[in-house]
Amino acid sequence: MITLPKDWANSVGLNKNDTVGIQVQPDGSLSIYPKGTAPTSKQSRKVIDATNIVDRGFLYRQLVGAYIAGHSSILITSEEPISSAITSTVNNFVQTSIGIETVEADESHILIADLIEYETIDPGRIIERMRLLIRGMMRDMYDAALTGDFENINDMKSRDTEIDRIFWLACRQCNIYQKDAVLSHKKGISIDFMTACITLCRVLEDMGDQVCIISDYLLMMTARAGGYEKNKEADKLGKTVVSLFTDSVKSWTEKDLLLAEKTINEINEVLGGFCRTSRKNIAADYGPGYAVGTLMIGSKKLLENCKIVAEYALALAME
Repeated sequence: MITLPKDWANSVGLNKNDTVGIQVQPDGSLSIYPKGTAPTSKQSRKVIDATNIVDRGFLYRQLVGAYIAGHSSILITSEEPISSAITSTVNNFVQTSIGIETVEADESHILIADLIEYETIDPGRIIERMRLLIRGMMRDMYDAALTGDFENINDMKSRDTEIDRIFWLACRQCNIYQKDAVLSHKKGISIDFMTACITLCRVLEDMGDQVCIISDYLLMMTARAGGYEKNKEADKLGKTVVSLFTDSVKSWTEKDLLLAEKTINEINEVLGGFCRTSRKNIAADYGPGYAVGTLMIGSKKLLENCKIVAEYALALAME
């Protein structure tokens, strides 16, 4: 038998003689959670006053912040008739974010709400989706550098936006789990693991940004005098980076200590080779070697991020 605070018991739907679960935490404390109950859903609404907002970017960032914080609905209000600029910004956010829809709108307010059932979201699938998107972006980028055919890298920004959307969703889910221990326990996901997932997702999101930057440089080179000079080194370089990227994420998802160590050593070897050749390739400003140097510098950044992922994997495997 255990006596519990009445307010808490009521808030999670517990009645007299109901069974509760008790879980020992790493620090020796105990977590108590309802077992076999259906706690009332926690709803929260964030109100944003847009009356004096003139910077659309500021409003957009507030919307993203409220979304990541885990609020179930966001209410945009205004003492003056809501301008078309505000409406456009809200619509852009709704179209970009995952699971958010506009449910009410008039001259004085816009109400957007979250329609996703977060119990169905698996953090592992989020990471796998990001991995597949980034791997595809990498392959297209290196193929373009090799062949000079840039058709498949013209949409890199839209693909990077998709990665950003998934990253926001992961951050939002982490915050929801942190605020709802019942949900995280029901899913069998610890807060420590969810935090580790966010750390990995942040590195992957940065890698998507880096692929976009390299692709933009490649596209810019087509406008230079003499056009773009095909990069014969791109094929081998691309295969190396994509392979190490795949292994680094795999070592994390599978908590594979040996694969993580192997990947770190291979990355160090490749990075050592970069230090010996990159200066030569970019010695001539915007000359024939500039494309090679740009690709190598960008690849160096990608590999450094791969190394970070593998180092996280090694630490995770040691828990």
